[in-house]
Amino acid sequence: MSGRLVVIAPLKKGALARARELLEEGPPFDLERTHFDAHEVFITDQEVVFLFEGPAGSLTLEFPGQDPALWKAAAAWAECLAGRPRIARTAFAWRRIETDEGVTFAPTPGPGDSEGGDLYSP
Repeated sequence: MSGRLVVIAPLKKGALARARELLEEGPPFDLERTHFDAHEVFITDQEVVFLFEGPAGSLTLEFPGQDPALWKAAAAWAECLAGRPRIARTAFAWRRIETDEGVTFAPTPGPGDSEGGDLYSP
């Protein structure tokens, strides 16, 4: 099962352009080396929303503290933020279940239902 971690950070007035620049640079860490399966970022005039998806129970934002790229990115983002980021919890979720066309989970046909009767004997 997959889980989500959503982080919402308020932007300072006038910081939208700088926040977009930071997002264009991408994350300050290699996503392939994390435990995340997916990562998306949404931005409005007032906030930036980070969505991380991965195995349920393992979604944390713990990174090696000695990485200078992380410290540099944190300082750059601190200039854009109007307050402390918040964590959002899932309150409702819905997903369409896609099935392959032609695949059925109906029982196999029985005698009189088709030309061959039961396809799989018990």
